[in-house]
Amino acid sequence: MTLQGDNQKQLLKKYAPMEFAVCASYKYCNDATNVVVGIGLSLMPAQMAKLTIAPNLTIIYEGGSIGSTAVGRAPWGIDDTVIQVNAECNSDLVTVLGCLTQSGRVDLTYLGAAQIDRYANINTTLYGKDYTRPAARVSGSGGGHDLAVGARRVAVIMSHGVDRICDKLDYCTSPGFCEGGNSRWERWGLSGGGPVAIFTNLAVLKPNPVSRELEISEIYPFTTIAEVKEKTGFDIQVAHDCKVSPIPTDAEIKAIREVLDAGGDFTGWTKIAQ
Repeated sequence: MTLQGDNQKQLLKKYAPMEFAVCASYKYCNDATNVVVGIGLSLMPAQMAKLTIAPNLTIIYEGGSIGSTAVGRAPWGIDDTVIQVNAECNSDLVTVLGCLTQSGRVDLTYLGAAQIDRYANINTTLYGKDYTRPAARVSGSGGGHDLAVGARRVAVIMSHGVDRICDKLDYCTSPGFCEGGNSRWERWGLSGGGPVAIFTNLAVLKPNPVSRELEISEIYPFTTIAEVKEKTGFDIQVAHDCKVSPIPTDAEIKAIREVLDAGGDFTGWTKIAQ
């Protein structure tokens, strides 16, 4: 069941919606996992896992730092000194995105997205249909394309909206399941396993095992199926085993607010704590 009315409002006064996304997404990690991360929200699930359920998890940063955790604050770049200071190894971008990723040695990666379509293809390049004069440019590919192609599993963490979870991308930066079904492998010959889940501030979306089209797999206790459908840019279906995500534990919230995102820059929790 989901919370409604006053109970729903009270929950949103206590937790930021994106905190639910972080708490749902880190459970894809375990001690045997190596995970490549970028910065911001895409960094937080792996760090949360290392603090809680997977202390032996190996975190690899796009810039080449291996086996480190951010020190003092959340990093603002893939070569930020706060992720180099306690690294077990400092390699380089070519090693991570070339040697490791394209040889199939990356177990899991967390990516961000400006837009994602029904088959989990990703746009991190621009808004608008005219490449030369876009409405806005975003961060670009970075290592996202390499990781989307080569990683065994891809998880995406992003905001939800009709212009974000959409029918057709303004620009395709990184592949998900291409045209759906097995087209990723049979038509395009891509090596990795593709997206396993999309974590938003409203719900968790997962690909249908046959069509590869995204479905609503989990909703958070402050939202509803109807709201998720209304804020999705295509007629998204509901998975047969759709469930309600648990409320974050006190330990999870403490880890986010005191260690991983103390300034609230990525989850926005400081706005509800004022």
